[in-house]
Amino acid sequence: PKVADLSVMAFVKVVAEVGKDHQLANFAQHPLLQSRMPNFRVSMGFGLHLGWAIAGSIGSEFKIDASYLSPHVNLASQLEAVTQEYGVTILMSEPLVRSCNAAFSRHFRPVDNVQLPGSTKPTQIFTVDLDPSTLGVERFPRRQNPDRKAVRQERARQKLEVLGEGYQVHRQLALDKHVRLMRRPFLLAFFQEFERAFLNYLAGEWSVAAPLFD
Repeated sequence: PKVADLSVMAFVKVVAEVGKDHQLANFAQHPLLQSRMPNFRVSMGFGLHLGWAIAGSIGSEFKIDASYLSPHVNLASQLEAVTQEYGVTILMSEPLVRSCNAAFSRHFRPVDNVQLPGSTKPTQIFTVDLDPSTLGVERFPRRQNPDRKAVRQERARQKLEVLGEGYQVHRQLALDKHVRLMRRPFLLAFFQEFERAFLNYLAGEWSVAAPLFD
C-alpha cells in the first residue's frame, strides 16, 4: 500500500511544483500568449493506474526508444486525457485507490463510474482535490546545487526516510504547506453536497443530481 500512496503523493507534489514555478509563471505571462488566452496559467493533468506492463526498447539500429507496453498503460493515458473534461488535475483508477492505505484514500473523491475502452466492466474513477491557483509563484528561480554527489546523497536519505515505517504518507496532506494551500478551498460542505449529487447520479436520479452538480 505504501508504494501506491507514494505514487499518488508524488504527483500531488508535482502539481504543487508546476503551480509555483517561477520560470513557468514567466512563460505564461508572455504578451502573445496572454493576448490569445488571458489569465493563462500552465497546468497539467495526470492519470494514475495500477497494473502490469512490459518495459523494453523499441526501434531499429538507427533509433531506439524506451517504451512500456500494456493495456494498463493505455488506461492510464485515457485517464490523463479526460482530466480536463472532469475539471481535475489527477484522476485515479479503482485498482490504484484500493491499493492505497485507507487513511490516505479516504481523502479521495469518486467522480464517475465508467467503462473505459479496453475494460470489460464499469469502474469508479477518483480524484484528490487540488487547486494550484492558490499557490503563490516563487519570486526567484530556484538555485541548483552544483555538488552532484551531495544531491545524490540527499535523495538517498529522503528515499530511506519515506520508505521507513515511521513515515505516514497521508499526514503530508496536513503537514506539507503547499498541499494544505491547494486543498484549502475544498470545505466539508463541498464534499457533502457532491456526495448527495453523486449518489443520486449513480441511482439514475438525473433530475435530482443535475442541480446539485451545478
